Amino acid sequence: MTRKLFIVALLLIAGVLIFINKGGDEAPYHSFHGNIFGTRYKVQYQAHKKLHKKLGLTPNQLKQQVENEFQRIDNIASSWKADSEISRFNRSAAKDDFRLSKELSEIIALSEEVKASTDGAFDIHYRGNEIDVSAIAKGYAVDRICDYLGEELHIDAFLVDIGGEIKAKGKNAKGKLWTVAIYIPPSHAHVKGPHVELSDTSIATSGQYFKPDHIKQAGHGISNDLLSSSVIHPSNATADALATALFVMGSEAGLAWAKEHKIRAIFIKTDGTVIETMGAKR
Repeated sequence: MTRKLFIVALLLIAGVLIFINKGGDEAPYHSFHGNIFGTRYKVQYQAHKKLHKKLGLTPNQLKQQVENEFQRIDNIASSWKADSEISRFNRSAAKDDFRLSKELSEIIALSEEVKASTDGAFDIHYRGNEIDVSAIAKGYAVDRICDYLGEELHIDAFLVDIGGEIKAKGKNAKGKLWTVAIYIPPSHAHVKGPHVELSDTSIATSGQYFKPDHIKQAGHGISNDLLSSSVIHPSNATADALATALFVMGSEAGLAWAKEHKIRAIFIKTDGTVIETMGAKR
């Protein structure tokens, strides 16, 4: 091969490689983050070339739509806001006459289902007839945002994370399943936490280092051998509630319940032992 032909061949190969690399850039991933529900959130999504134009939304406008929905749910379910719907409900003397929103009705209904199925390990009721849905609200918000991105905007791939309650659809920017690591607090840095692959499903984790007040209210005061419990489930609201319930049960009863109900769960004990039902890898 002559020197000229060799150079031409190299240029052609380089051109093919550039074309291949550009092909992966045709659907870049956008991300944004912020604060909500007293914690951090992050949203990543795949944006095809004309996605924002087709939607009539700039990336900043899409972020604002998401944050507006977060705020709307917070104004319904926050026990910290005196003027939230749930706070007004708790102050109401005639609760049977209180008109609940569709969202709070759904949250309460799911909470009661989980309470029944876990023999009361998850319970939103406290101080008589008051309720606190903090142990399920973040998961519910994750589901709502995912419905908005997937069903309303028809985005093919995304991940929504609110303080460790995570739901994903499709694949990440590398064309692989979304992989998330279960948080291990610095006090247990020696523990090798599991990694979980997600696509069209979600994960939620409960632990004393995440939301102790929520867990104590949902379980009415607990003391057991668990550092955390995680549940993988298509519904993040369900995963959120079940993760709390399993934490309240403790490793032995929680594992037995998860196996009986065919729930994907991961338990990390205070001694560093990791127990998994199915679907997790390290």
